[in-house]
Amino acid sequence: MNPAPRPSRRYFDPRFDATIVTVAPGEHAITAAKDEIMATVLGSCVSACIRDPQAGIGGLNHFLLPRNTGSSDPSAAERYGDTAMEVLINDLMKRGARRSNLEAKVFGGARVLSGSTMLAIGEGNIRFVTEFLQREGIPVVSQDVGGTRSRRIHYQPSTGRAWVQHVQSAARDPAHEQEMAYMDRLRNQPVAGDIEIFT
Repeated sequence: MNPAPRPSRRYFDPRFDATIVTVAPGEHAITAAKDEIMATVLGSCVSACIRDPQAGIGGLNHFLLPRNTGSSDPSAAERYGDTAMEVLINDLMKRGARRSNLEAKVFGGARVLSGSTMLAIGEGNIRFVTEFLQREGIPVVSQDVGGTRSRRIHYQPSTGRAWVQHVQSAARDPAHEQEMAYMDRLRNQPVAGDIEIFT
C-alpha cells in the first residue's frame, strides 16, 4: 500500500503566468489544470514527465536510484525508479489517462556527485528509465540527460511543453547538497516533444 502523497509546494510565477508545483526527490505530482506547471531540480536523479495528450493530464516524478534493493520503508518507496514509475503511471490511469496514449520526456542523470561509486548513479538512472519506458511501450518524445551539470526542469502537462535550465556547478550547489543528504539517509537506513533550454 502506497503512502499518501506529501503536500505539494505551490506558488504563482509571473514569468510563466502559471502556478508552479514543486516536486522534491521521492515525490510525484499530477495535474490536468492548464495553468499548472511542475518544477524540480535534478542532479544525478531522473524525472520522467509522462502525459496523455488526449486526456490532457500528466505528471512528473523525481527518483534517486533505479531499484529498491530491499528497503521496507513505505514512505521512501518513490525514491526508487521501479516504484516511482509504477506509481506515476497508475495514478495517471486512475485520473483518466489511457496507457496506450502515454508519452514521456526524460531529464537528469548528470554526473554531479563525487566518488567512484557515485559517478555511476546518473548513468544507472538513465539506463533504468530508458529500459522501463521501452518495455512498457511508452515512447520518449524528447530527453535531456547525462552531462555534468544539474538541471532545473519546468513541465506543463496540458501542453507537453518543457523548459530545461542547465545550472553551473558551484561550491554550494543546492541540487548536489540535496542529493548528498538524500544519499546519506539511504546509506544510514537498513536495507530491507520539444525541449526548450533557457539560461
